[in-house]
Amino acid sequence: MASRALLTIVIFCASVAGVFAQSGVSGDTVPVELSTVGLDGRTGTPIVVLREPVSGGVLPIWVGVMEAQAIALALHGVVTPRPMTHDLMASLIAELHAEVDEVVVTDLLNNTYFGMVRLKVAGDRKIRDVDSRPSDALALAVRTGAPIRVARKILAIAPEFDFIAPDGPNQVVQAMGMTVVLATPSLRKQFKLGDLSGIVVTSAYGAARDKGLRRGDLITHVNGKAVEEPAQFFDTVRSTKPRAPVRVTYRRSGETRTIELPADLPPANPGKRGRVTA
Repeated sequence: MASRALLTIVIFCASVAGVFAQSGVSGDTVPVELSTVGLDGRTGTPIVVLREPVSGGVLPIWVGVMEAQAIALALHGVVTPRPMTHDLMASLIAELHAEVDEVVVTDLLNNTYFGMVRLKVAGDRKIRDVDSRPSDALALAVRTGAPIRVARKILAIAPEFDFIAPDGPNQVVQAMGMTVVLATPSLRKQFKLGDLSGIVVTSAYGAARDKGLRRGDLITHVNGKAVEEPAQFFDTVRSTKPRAPVRVTYRRSGETRTIELPADLPPANPGKRGRVTA
């Protein structure tokens, strides 16, 4: 009972903090992937790119420096020595026997995005909606594996942006059930990749895992094009027509393998990152 009461207080306080923002979750939402983090070349502001697989459209979400770092760390599977703010949020929710059912980007008003964290509490049928900045909601979702949805009307008016990928090992991309990073010397040594060009899979889930992709695989080509950086992987996926297949060629243990995945593959639950067994 004490845990339930504390959780109610947490939800109430968070909701009151956003009382002046619009509330409620529209039923007309679509699932998206949190694909990558970088900078908007026009403003120099950190940006998170969400991809809607069915249409192939992307939605930029401008975020603060700290939120961008929090999202990038989670995508990379980095566990900090002490919990950061969003790690604490995830731990509090779990400790109070609740879970993040989904996070939703609900609206775009006056150049400001609005979001919602939807909580499922043990023993309750009702979903608790907590007002949130999308940046915080996304940082929480990437830690808990919660689905991400976006109001369809926002995708229809997605603003233009000039995406600049981070330098070198800071690049990370998630698409079609896989998370990929630069093949750094340490990763090459860890997974015995040699000196072949390509990008490293750090997490595989859903259809990508079902078709055989595993953590530590080296992706060398996508749709027949050589890839050396995660940004190239994302560009190729984005340029593939939604109903067309994306052909992924990778190396494992000296053997070349190829799988095909539809570009409009629905987002799968990634769960905990960096835990896929080879």
